[in-house]
Amino acid sequence: MNTMARTKTRTETAPAPNLHLSFDALMATAAVDSQIGALVESGADVQTVDQALTGALVTAQGRWGLGLHHLRHEARQDGEDIVFLVDGRPAARLSDGSAALAAAYEAMRATDERGLSLWGALGDGWRVPGDAPAARLKVLIEDARDFETHWTAARGDVHHRTWRQGDTLTVEVARPASAEAALSDAAWDVITSIKDRTFQRELMRRSEELGMLGALLGARHAGARGNLNLMPDAHFTVQAAVHSVTGPDGRNAETHRALLRAATAELDELQSHTTRQLAEVLRHGLNNR
Repeated sequence: MNTMARTKTRTETAPAPNLHLSFDALMATAAVDSQIGALVESGADVQTVDQALTGALVTAQGRWGLGLHHLRHEARQDGEDIVFLVDGRPAARLSDGSAALAAAYEAMRATDERGLSLWGALGDGWRVPGDAPAARLKVLIEDARDFETHWTAARGDVHHRTWRQGDTLTVEVARPASAEAALSDAAWDVITSIKDRTFQRELMRRSEELGMLGALLGARHAGARGNLNLMPDAHFTVQAAVHSVTGPDGRNAETHRALLRAATAELDELQSHTTRQLAEVLRHGLNNR
């Protein structure tokens, strides 16, 4: 396919460039470097761009940790907009803002008191208890057809689960943390790095009533909270890491353990990266608009 020639199978007009950049900013909350804006600027056709949009969204879904693996997620250009679809049905539009998209996904979620998804990754079917003996899990990994486990607690406030669909073995490692909690962690980093100790103590005092984020935003200009709410970082953050392997390696118990180690390490790094990035936003990125 010639990706430099624009096809016109669905729309004569690509979305405005700022929407593509807004999509990239949304994906950045999951540390996904989608570069859709650059792809469009290169002259890629609609089908190529739509494939890239959907690929980035699927990766972001895994890292956002919303627990919606049992649903099919797509993103497509639609006239002057980008539409997010779930099982083929429009759920939200990018132009509606990140808050509207987050609300649409939230309505589809089901979580327990730990913030972990109650939905099965495969949608239906029996699930193996999370505390199943290691020998039983080894048999499933090596011999079973499609299967799924419940969440298992691990060190570092993380939980993990495993499932197989077809020839693909997947693990998900999660450490639930709302976008507000991630921002509060970043606010703590910002406040504790302030060199003016008098100002720092004042913010600490305010935080007792307003929380870390509220104290920091209150020290900024009057529109800081409103500006933050317009940003995707206020509604989406990294809560999980998903790793998969396909083929014979997916029937090896040692491979399964390696997947869990890699996913845990990635989650640790992504959440640390998110805190650093949010701290920069809170320091410099909420200027009056």
